Amino acid sequence: MEHVKRSIFKDCQVYEKKNGKISAHFHSRRMSFIKAFSGKRVISFLIILLGMFSLEAVEDLAENSNQDILEQPTEEFQVPVYADDIAAIVNNEIVTVTRLMREVSYFIPEIQKISGSQVDFQKKVREYQEFVLNAFIERILIVEDFKSKGGQMSDHYEKKEYEACIHNRFNDDRTAFARYLRANGQSVREFKKDIRENAIVNYVLSEVQKSKSEVSPTKIKEYYNEHIQDFIIDRQIFVKKVSFSKENYTDEELQTKLSNLKQAIESGDKIHTIIKTFSDSPKSCNIGWVCADDMIPEFADALRRLGIGEYTAPIFLDGTVYILFVVDEKPAKKFTLDEVSGDIENILATKYQKEAKEHYIKKLKEKAYIKIFL
Repeated sequence: MEHVKRSIFKDCQVYEKKNGKISAHFHSRRMSFIKAFSGKRVISFLIILLGMFSLEAVEDLAENSNQDILEQPTEEFQVPVYADDIAAIVNNEIVTVTRLMREVSYFIPEIQKISGSQVDFQKKVREYQEFVLNAFIERILIVEDFKSKGGQMSDHYEKKEYEACIHNRFNDDRTAFARYLRANGQSVREFKKDIRENAIVNYVLSEVQKSKSEVSPTKIKEYYNEHIQDFIIDRQIFVKKVSFSKENYTDEELQTKLSNLKQAIESGDKIHTIIKTFSDSPKSCNIGWVCADDMIPEFADALRRLGIGEYTAPIFLDGTVYILFVVDEKPAKKFTLDEVSGDIENILATKYQKEAKEHYIKKLKEKAYIKIFL
């Protein structure tokens, strides 16, 4: 499907950092979604509201209205804005592009931050659009299934959740709440509908997953034996460092400093005194608890052989001199089944619950009428 692309950022400047990664700076992050209603699209909504045409007629109008394309100047970091306002039809309910893009827009700044280029940005926005649309579809199906089985949400519960939301999110400020609704293009009725449907979805999924929340001891033991390496921790050491820039010294001065450092160590000076005297950054001297094999090769090779109270020879790396000290250690350990059974139970319960939800959603989709227009 063709679509209209329109930039939602102003004064965007793209630049390249020294590490080679591309990022972007925005003087303004104001986003403007301009809804371009074609005559056919307005007609399609009137038809839906009046209930005069069949679902197939609505589909035809939705597809035909996509011919009304508005060409816009290409700018950097832009997101697609579609001429037609129907994103999907789920049974007898419509998901609009306006609603979809309202949800997606909240995450545009974050998507931009992790995008390396316009192409990457567009790809990520598209992926998130699909993710949000799928969530809308699943929500509609779950609510319909709940109602088809005679489920009801009490007015008392809805009112309680509504008041709690205003209290928790808006500190009982009705004016701030009204501003929020206007900014999001929502009415109070639509807001309450969201609260009700969220509660229904949470309830239904909790019931679907409840039967899978219990894990047998046999399953826990099988998982432990199959993933035994996950429950073995290598020897850990607590490492401190002295570091200073090589560029601040001539070769002769550098040798003198290293000689004085060695003498201070051999004389039994306290480690914190040595760090304070010789390091450029005494406050960042702690590397902390690590496994030697998890360090960069230059550090790992030197640390692997050291015990408590020992230190490395000077390590020259990227213009900086490092001397590493091992001040404590924890021996390698293999956790017993009893020690990790609780963790394994949580892992398996989460896995089974996820599978139960996916199976339930799959069955709903198989029975539903779903058509996506994006």
